[in-house]
Amino acid sequence: MRKGLTFNIAGVLGPRAGAWFGAQRISDLWPQGVVSFTFDDFPKSAFAVGGDILERHGARGTYYTALKLAGIENDLGRSFDESDVLAAHQKGHEIACHTHTHINCAQSSLSTIKQEIRANAQDFSGLVAGATLENFAYPYGAVSPRAKQSLKWRFQSCRGIRPGVNKDVPALAELLANRIYAQEFDGEKISDLIAQNKAEKSWLIFYTHDVTDDPSPYGCTPGQFETVVSEATKSSPIRLVRDVIASLRGMGN
Repeated sequence: MRKGLTFNIAGVLGPRAGAWFGAQRISDLWPQGVVSFTFDDFPKSAFAVGGDILERHGARGTYYTALKLAGIENDLGRSFDESDVLAAHQKGHEIACHTHTHINCAQSSLSTIKQEIRANAQDFSGLVAGATLENFAYPYGAVSPRAKQSLKWRFQSCRGIRPGVNKDVPALAELLANRIYAQEFDGEKISDLIAQNKAEKSWLIFYTHDVTDDPSPYGCTPGQFETVVSEATKSSPIRLVRDVIASLRGMGN
């Protein structure tokens, strides 16, 4: 749960790399930068509260989901259930992959990782016929060279937890992302980050977990989340991870 590139594109992006020759750059597509909001582990409050806040601002979020966690109760509160996945999908949010049982990819064998990816994909296609999980986030932010090398061939992008903004042609095997956690929330720093993203014409990704009045150490309050979403929407377009990737590949708007 709870990184630009040189022009060696084929060595980073895997079998679809051919689509990137002549690819568009973030700064060309979004002269004011672009922002994505993501949630790890899909606590129920991330959709019921966080999703509602995004929708009220005309935005949607990317939910990195380990489908085996459906219905459990943990330190993030109640987890999603199947109806949440369906509702989020139907409302235009993105369901993305977070392995199947939330494993540590840096400590797991490649065969285990592949099994986890297959199982999560099967569960999702069983819920939403014909749908696929196009993007990935490393559980715990745990990344290893071996895991990156394997997963970059399977997904359009893989998101980590190293902070910063993603510039022009981003490192899709480990996208930079910035947490929104209640215990360290600093509105001024977030404002500066949003302003930096706009000035540098880059891609800013935020992530959190639960969104409640009494959040876990890995979540935030509704007021904090509302503050970040409101400020971001005044600065840059808000897009799903899959839509940013599609646009960069020349397949989206």
